[in-house]
Amino acid sequence: MLNIIFRSFLIISTALTLSTVAYAQTTYTKIGNITFGSDGSTATTIGGTTFINKSDGSSATAQKIGKTTFINSSEGITTTINQIGNTGFVNSSNGTTSTVNKIGNTTFINSDTSSTTTIQELGNILFTNSN
Repeated sequence: MLNIIFRSFLIISTALTLSTVAYAQTTYTKIGNITFGSDGSTATTIGGTTFINKSDGSSATAQKIGKTTFINSSEGITTTINQIGNTGFVNSSNGTTSTVNKIGNTTFINSDTSSTTTIQELGNILFTNSN
């Protein structure tokens, strides 16, 4: 469950930080209880909290309470993720929103900034593509 929270956070943060014309691919690999991103990010879960350190020096914590995941970043932005049916709704305190849908082994993220990100899982590696 916390692995899903971390993946959701990385997926959403990737989707929200890339512009509509940017193309990027990031892979994530789990070794032991630490997840490493090819972009230099790491995440570790201790108890019920996931601690995320991004390559730009910022950090975040993620906790799931009931059906809602709360993500608090070091930049002061709070994001909530709620699942209704097959769709995840992402609302951020900075005013951005996204929807997340999974079809087969591909996750589609659509942002209110008109950017789209897809994530595919092959083995224990995640591949993200944004436009």
